[in-house]
Amino acid sequence: MLLPFVLILLVFWLLFWRPNQKRRQQEMQMQSALVPGVEVMTKAGIFATVVEIHDQDVLLEIAPGTRIRMLKAGVGEVITPAADDTPVEDRPDFGDDDKPKG
Repeated sequence: MLLPFVLILLVFWLLFWRPNQKRRQQEMQMQSALVPGVEVMTKAGIFATVVEIHDQDVLLEIAPGTRIRMLKAGVGEVITPAADDTPVEDRPDFGDDDKPKG
């Protein structure tokens, strides 16, 4: 009679508590590794650049001259710029200087 109860607890631990614990640990590592100049996305979906880092909070610049102070826990993820693998010749700004005007 005790075995089914133990099995239910084990399944609950494997499906819910353990993944949540790993996710929380990864989030803490990401927040402790923040440095000024890094682009982040907050949990509210705001894209910003880290300006200053304090013990519990960070100063984020969301637009030129517009800064907000937010708890580190509010930072959702660090945004890494995607590699632009478009050939230089195919980019829209390539060769504009060589074209004759008029």
